Amino acid sequence: MNSVLDLLNEASAPQSPCPGAETAQKALDPYCQRVAEVLSDAFLDEFWSALGRLQDCYTRESFRRGFRLGAALMEELRLCARAGR
Repeated sequence: MNSVLDLLNEASAPQSPCPGAETAQKALDPYCQRVAEVLSDAFLDEFWSALGRLQDCYTRESFRRGFRLGAALMEELRLCARAGR
């Protein structure tokens, strides 16, 4: 790593799935199928929409945090460049 930007880029790279995630997902599949059989399509549409809105809250917050971090990093780098570091 040659710079802070390289370190941040590496740290923010998407993570590969957790070990065992595929097995856990396969174990969950029968339950998801059963829920789909028992509940109406309208209910499932409403449920997934509500869940999506919740996820959007986390996505927006993650974006805001990353944006603020990027702005702070640019300011810090500007100050370092101005100081001749």
